[in-house]
Amino acid sequence: MAVLFLDFDGVTHPDPCRDSEKFCQLALIEQVLREFRGVQVVISSSWRAELAHLPLQEQLELLRRPFASDIRPRVIGVTPDLWENTVWKPGDELSHHRERECLAWLKANRPSAGLDLSWIALDDRGHWFRPDCRQLLLMDDPSIGFTQEHARQLRKRLAALEHSNRSEDSK
Repeated sequence: MAVLFLDFDGVTHPDPCRDSEKFCQLALIEQVLREFRGVQVVISSSWRAELAHLPLQEQLELLRRPFASDIRPRVIGVTPDLWENTVWKPGDELSHHRERECLAWLKANRPSAGLDLSWIALDDRGHWFRPDCRQLLLMDDPSIGFTQEHARQLRKRLAALEHSNRSEDSK
């Protein structure tokens, strides 16, 4: 089962955005998710840090609210916040923290799944992932967020994951 790691700012709505624009692109993402019922969503947005003082179930309830009722149950978790425990080290370690958070979630929650094939991240900050991260679907214009072109790319990637998973199951 594939996991979609979802950022909010610059993806589900423009960054920066007015309150009236919040989650204005979420319906387009949900449209794609309805075509791929096996995909689960994990919130990787920095919005989770504002809720870190709450128990996980309460965090999830609040973060699920913007989603349509049929998609809401597929929002199954939030990535751990590794940023607060990070000590600066020379090199790229610090700049790829969002990818490390996604991988930490996968390791804790899907230990038997292949870490390189089982996920996609929608994000607007490429420097938070390794330059060669194939799982990142980068929003090229955070002032717009997720677009029809991103929807096309996401469909293509999810179809490839679905095909790959079926091939693995038949072995």
